[in-house]
Amino acid sequence: MNITTQTLQDLFSNQTMQALAHFADKRGVQLYLVGGSVRDLLLKRQMTDIDFALASNAIRFAKAFAASINAAWVALEKNHPTTARVIVKQHNTPQFPTLSMDFAQFRAASLTEDLRLRDLTINAMAIAFENVESVINSPCEQKPPHVIDPCGGITDLERGLLQFPSEQVIRADPARLLRIYRFAAQLDFKISEGASDLVTKHRSLLSNVASERCRDELMKILSVKKATPYLQQMEAVGLLAQVLPSIKATCIPWRSLENFEDSPIPIEFHVYRKKINSYLREKLGDGVRRRSLIKLSLLLEGNLTDVDVYLRLSRKATQWMKILLSGSEVLKNKSRRLTEKRIIHFFCTYTSDRWGVLLYAVASHSIDPALLKQVADTYDKRILPVYRQGRLISGKDLIKNFKLKKGKRIGKLLKEIERRQFYGHIRTREEALDTVAALIQWSNRSS
Repeated sequence: MNITTQTLQDLFSNQTMQALAHFADKRGVQLYLVGGSVRDLLLKRQMTDIDFALASNAIRFAKAFAASINAAWVALEKNHPTTARVIVKQHNTPQFPTLSMDFAQFRAASLTEDLRLRDLTINAMAIAFENVESVINSPCEQKPPHVIDPCGGITDLERGLLQFPSEQVIRADPARLLRIYRFAAQLDFKISEGASDLVTKHRSLLSNVASERCRDELMKILSVKKATPYLQQMEAVGLLAQVLPSIKATCIPWRSLENFEDSPIPIEFHVYRKKINSYLREKLGDGVRRRSLIKLSLLLEGNLTDVDVYLRLSRKATQWMKILLSGSEVLKNKSRRLTEKRIIHFFCTYTSDRWGVLLYAVASHSIDPALLKQVADTYDKRILPVYRQGRLISGKDLIKNFKLKKGKRIGKLLKEIERRQFYGHIRTREEALDTVAALIQWSNRSS
């Protein structure tokens, strides 16, 4: 969603920005708005943070400014830090409750040379802080005044084109080989032929980049609504195999990925769309959402060999991807002879992961819509009423009535009661307690 010019005016004329202007002026410091902040300002895109550059002493400046407005600050680099972040809580500005400002020291002798070291031409622009308002207020059809643009970033913005400022910026940070595709996906821009040639030439340098950084860039690409075209471009230049080595021996199932991106939620489950979308937005460690993990699983076609190693995914994320695969295989193998009993068993087995397994299975195996309707009807009839009713008994009930100790046994008993609720064997609290008593008695006899 784009933000309006008025919103940008509000952002740059609020109390914090006025305090920053006064503080910099008092200290004789020339601040520049730089990088992605300039790009987003010119594109009228929403800003999540604001980037500033200054000639020297960025850490000292940020620390002193934070103290002057009673805000928090943190250095962003461990060794020889030259960038600091100031975080301001704005209780009187609901559209921007938290303002994040990064202050970086020039990485070269001058601002122009600093800009030439940046990743892309559209991120290699700057505006003197005192001139930001005039750029905001300039007519859309007019070339923005006061923009320092040594690499032709404005022209590339107008053309919707992504280019590297030079070949050297890739050697300086090979992660930029991935980042150019991430920006292409996020902005819906094209990558220049020259940039594609440089990616092909230097793709092997990606092996020098930390796995975590590769993971973050790949997941940002997967998070866009239509990632497939950009992943295909990466595959064409040999970059995708550098990030996902197991893909080398795999015929990439583009159709499955496109199925999910075109229609992630089958029409049979549209009544639960809001709940499913909320489920897909959940993060499973390292800021990785379920939706992106489904896409990654489809891209790998179930080959999860060493995926946790070369992407450094969290154990929770890796385990969930394995559940997607095993659950979808169960559905695939039983899809021709699904009965209500088997569908209930599926929901009992994959209680908290039912939506993920179903969505992955539909995209990868193209399950018959009639069978999906059968699954949806069983969910409506058997599963949902139990969830709405809630548990008939709790762990405290088992401890109180049966003198059980806290532990796994209580969890297993509650799970069994819920399972029997799904099958319609138990409907009341009394029946649940009687069933627990019988289960305990049977267990004691067996032992």
